[in-house]
Amino acid sequence: MTRVVLVTGLGGAGRTTVAAATALAEAWSGARVLLLAADGTADADTVLGTGLGDVPREIALDGEPDAASALFAARVDVQDEFQREFLAVQDTVGGLLGLIGVDPLDPEEIVAVPGAVDALALRVLARHAESDAWDTIVVDLPPVDRAAVALALPEALSRYVDRLLPVERQAARALRPMLAAVAGVPMPDDWVYATARRVVAELDAVRALLDAPGTGIRFVTRAGAVAAASDRRAAAALALFGRRVEDVVVNGVREAADGGGSAGSASSPGERVTALRGLYPEAAVHSLAASADEPIGPGRLAALGVPGVRAVAEPGADDLPPGAVRDVFEVETDGEYFVLVVPLPGAERGDLDLLRRGDELVVTVGAVRRLIPLPSALRRCTVQGAGLRGGTLRVRFLPDPAVWMRS
Repeated sequence: MTRVVLVTGLGGAGRTTVAAATALAEAWSGARVLLLAADGTADADTVLGTGLGDVPREIALDGEPDAASALFAARVDVQDEFQREFLAVQDTVGGLLGLIGVDPLDPEEIVAVPGAVDALALRVLARHAESDAWDTIVVDLPPVDRAAVALALPEALSRYVDRLLPVERQAARALRPMLAAVAGVPMPDDWVYATARRVVAELDAVRALLDAPGTGIRFVTRAGAVAAASDRRAAAALALFGRRVEDVVVNGVREAADGGGSAGSASSPGERVTALRGLYPEAAVHSLAASADEPIGPGRLAALGVPGVRAVAEPGADDLPPGAVRDVFEVETDGEYFVLVVPLPGAERGDLDLLRRGDELVVTVGAVRRLIPLPSALRRCTVQGAGLRGGTLRVRFLPDPAVWMRS
């Protein structure tokens, strides 16, 4: 099983530097490692001191590493990925375009749409993980405000396709003969549905990878009170989608002259570590001292002392089967009520919004939103209230006598 480490964090916290140093530490431990730059920038090129492309390139390790050690790095080529996907669809419908007098686009005319980088990067990650060429893949994701949304994309897109495809398919079957007669050209057959099925299969593969026991998040933050407030919002966003944070790295810690705390900070490094452990109780918290200049190249990165990732626990009875999605909630009973419990560490009431829509509960935390399908029992209940306390959202449901099974 390929170990996947998703590195994200606050903007300007040194996320790419920590990702590269993590990949280097893993390679030195004797693993074959791929560092995948998936944030849409060339920052990894600068940090490693070498140009990267979409084909993994070996990075020389200083010293005498284990014979099995190897570090490769690649960057997601968004334009190339988008162009390949667009041309594949265009080739499928090319005959129809010719019949209706529309010229197909040339490759140089195709430009990736804004926001495509994150969805395409996850697909590239899944392909590398399926190859079994790597023991560990370290992914340099964008800052957490983008990364949280990107990690939710496979679930959201699968949901849209599942809901829209059956209706569209039934409508197309009924209307195809009439439309063909009116337009005077044959209608597309099943290419839309074949493409949709392929996309769904790819999304399912990405979801399975993100939810696998061997996939975890290394969160990079920085010293200071402003960063502490951002940490809380990030923790709530990641928790909403059940993302497991394994490690937190506090970068740029400066000790004050009296040893009492970080210069210019409202709290000491010790207090900051305690707060982070409250947000991520299962995560290990590491602190990196501030450096006078930016570390560039494998030698300087190794000197940072960024630790490797923790070993994956042996599969247990509670592990999900392949392709399953981990729920972020539990259902408890409280007298005549059912209570939906959703862990949201770091969330504040002002950032939280709830809406019951049919058989779903729409939970919005800041800029992120998730549609939680309600269990069968809760679908036959009415919402009676909700409260947020101690980083846990509790929503009360009361059985509706009009639809509840009567004894």
